[in-house]
Amino acid sequence: MDIQIAPERFQTANRVLMIRPKLFGFHAQASQSNAFMNEPSRDSIEVAHKAEMEFDALAQALTGAGVEVLIHQDVQGLPDCVFPNNWVSCHQPLNGAPVLITYPMCDQLRRMERSELVLERLGSVLGEVDHIDFADLEDDEEILEGTGSLVLDRVAGIAFACCSPRTTIRAFEAWCDETGYEPVAFEALDTDDQPIYHTNVMMSVGEHFSVVCAQTIRDAQDRAHVLERLQADGRPVIEISSDQMNNFCGNILELRTIHGKPVIAMSSRAWQSFSVKQQSILKDIGKVIHIPIPTIENVGGGSVRCMIAECGRV
Repeated sequence: MDIQIAPERFQTANRVLMIRPKLFGFHAQASQSNAFMNEPSRDSIEVAHKAEMEFDALAQALTGAGVEVLIHQDVQGLPDCVFPNNWVSCHQPLNGAPVLITYPMCDQLRRMERSELVLERLGSVLGEVDHIDFADLEDDEEILEGTGSLVLDRVAGIAFACCSPRTTIRAFEAWCDETGYEPVAFEALDTDDQPIYHTNVMMSVGEHFSVVCAQTIRDAQDRAHVLERLQADGRPVIEISSDQMNNFCGNILELRTIHGKPVIAMSSRAWQSFSVKQQSILKDIGKVIHIPIPTIENVGGGSVRCMIAECGRV
């Protein structure tokens, strides 16, 4: 399918998709490539219940801030379904219909999260849509987990990706070839010299700012290139430390209310880990929404940005 997606009309969305978990829990296979995951000591039913409450609090906070939230209830009991941005993304090209893209996932159980019901619901909201499906890349063990793997400067048409078992270079290049995005690939390592599992853990690009843990990019030339591309549009770049990254300061998302006001969504853990100066920069940009989601972060290894799939602007 020959569809030119980049550049897109908007950087930030005012409509999002969230999947309410039926049975959130620890996924042992996924933990092998995600160092942020921790097996809980509590009863699995208690863990699932706490995750539901955290989900509801975030969805209510976003709705209260003026973001349109589409909630789909999981019925399969999949442990990681609360992170839909890994299997589906929505795009609004300058010309043509909106585009839905589905992705090749690393773990077998997570592949079951791809849902025709969700795609049909998105189609009913977005109107006529095109669909690009990269799931067949799984047959060749090529993986690209949506906007976990991809951090997008949508208006400039730049895609950032750190390589890992969940983001293979061949899949990334195939995605960029298909969509017209400029690829910026690099290696990012944590303090244990392990690949950071998702790019959106160490980086976020919004309309009015970007966040990056540049010190994880050990190659000086790659690091300079990433920073140069982030700075190209004149947005302030907030550099965070590895410790801040480990507290999900990179896993934040700038959104927009239905009235056009900026909203920055993150967990309370992330917000409390930003410095006072960094908090001031973010508060000057827009309304900061932060909700405590310790169960989802500690057990699932992802934070607020991972829970949100942008669905463009109304």
